[in-house]
Amino acid sequence: MLRQVIPLLDRRSESAWESVMRVLHVVADIPVEPQYEIYDEYGRFVARVDLLIRGTRRIHEYDGAGHREVETHQRDLKRERTLILDNWQRLGFTSAHLRNEGAAIIKSVDALLGRSWDSRRLQAWEELLNQSMFRRPGRARALRHWSRAL
Repeated sequence: MLRQVIPLLDRRSESAWESVMRVLHVVADIPVEPQYEIYDEYGRFVARVDLLIRGTRRIHEYDGAGHREVETHQRDLKRERTLILDNWQRLGFTSAHLRNEGAAIIKSVDALLGRSWDSRRLQAWEELLNQSMFRRPGRARALRHWSRAL
């Protein structure tokens, strides 16, 4: 499993869940640029974002629980307003979204990119999830492997 996943990783990801989000995009053939820096029309830095959907002004970001702490949430809302006023579309995702709503994420990007739905993109993501510890089949496989090792 590691041999399959390690080539999908990118050192620019800043958290494990950000990596999971990027892998979803990669296996679903969604062109992304991690840690993309956005500047305003005057060249001033606005934000560094988790994932830019290449060729668009849509941003996908992982929002963990820390983003709901009062000061962080206030900064995030100010940043989001600045992005919106500069015609960027920011979509935030939690771990539950990434684990359970892959189809909706992929479908949304398909519409954005003007491409038709292809279930193979979702299937690739679902297969990785099923092999991982996020889902029962992956956990069962790991437990069988560990019990044989004992």
